[in-house]
Amino acid sequence: MATIEQARAAKGALREKVAQVDGVCGVGLAQRGDSHDWVLQVNVTTVRARKDVPPDVEGVPVRVHVVGAVQAL
Repeated sequence: MATIEQARAAKGALREKVAQVDGVCGVGLAQRGDSHDWVLQVNVTTVRARKDVPPDVEGVPVRVHVVGAVQAL
């Protein structure tokens, strides 16, 4: 279980780790369970991109969400 402060602190490190991963289209925070349990979330365009995302960063779990192609409305 990670607090929001821990997740915020780890977010920058995760961004650096996935900066060169083809298919990553977003990095953010997400609540898991109760209001004191946070994870890092990586949005990817393809299932293939999931394999290059670490399972956790600085002790904070990482959740990968396949969102497909992202385009402006």
